[in-house]
Parts: sequence; structure tokens; C-alpha cells
Amino acid sequence: MALLAVMLISGIRPATAQLIGTLEPGFGQAIVTLHKAEASGATPSEVSGLVSLLNKALDLNREAQTMNAPDQTGKRAELLAQVGQILASVDNQSAQLATTSAQEVYTNRILTYAFGGIVAVLGTVLFAFASSFYQKYRIKRTFQMSVSKK
Repeated sequence: MALLAVMLISGIRPATAQLIGTLEPGFGQAIVTLHKAEASGATPSEVSGLVSLLNKALDLNREAQTMNAPDQTGKRAELLAQVGQILASVDNQSAQLATTSAQEVYTNRILTYAFGGIVAVLGTVLFAFASSFYQKYRIKRTFQMSVSKK
């Protein structure tokens, strides 16, 4: 409800979806694979190139759908072939990006736990050293005290 109110106040209108019948079948798969890559930890800078390729494929698909004249069937087929190639490229690159990102996230998680363990051990050693030093200093101070008569 709050999101709808914010959208109305700011004047943002949701984008209208293109009819599914006018899209190539590979669009759905490419978008799902790109989403998996993003969900697995790919950065926005890594995904932006693939998103621009998807936008280019949408533009080419839109242009191909406007060509209905019989003399434009060759050009339309050429555009749809380009769309298919772009979608296959996006799908492959997204799958590779998803794998790479998942491995990076896993490696970073392992390193984080390892460094956390190292810091915990160092903290324990430093605490033990500080406690020992404090006790020795305290014992020295006790023996250095002198009792004076008043």
C-alpha cells in the first residue's frame, strides 16, 4: 500500500508489459538465468552489460514485430535470428556469471570464517597475556608497598 502511495506521489508509472505472444521464447529463459546470476552474488556492474544486451534484443524484437509487409519477411527473419543469437549469448554469459559469482561468494564466506577464527584465537592469546601481565604487575606492586607508622 505504501509503495503504491509513493508511486502515485512521485509520478512513477509502472511499465506496461509487452505481450508474451510477441516475444521470442528465449526471453523468459534469458531473464531467469540473469536473475539467478544476480541472486548468486553478481555485482550490478557485471549484470549491466547483459541487461543492455537484453534491451537490445527487445528493441530488435519490437522492430521485427512492426514488419508485417510480405516484402519485409527476409529482414524480419534476420532480426529474429539476431534476437535469438543475443538471447543465447545472454543465457550463456549469465550462466557463467552465476557460477563465478557463486564460487566467489563461497570463497569469501570461507575466508570470513577463517579470519574470524584467527581473530578469536589472537584475542584469546592477547587476553591471557594481558591477564598474566596484570597479575605480575599487581604482585610487584604489593611487595613494593611499604607500611608506615603514623
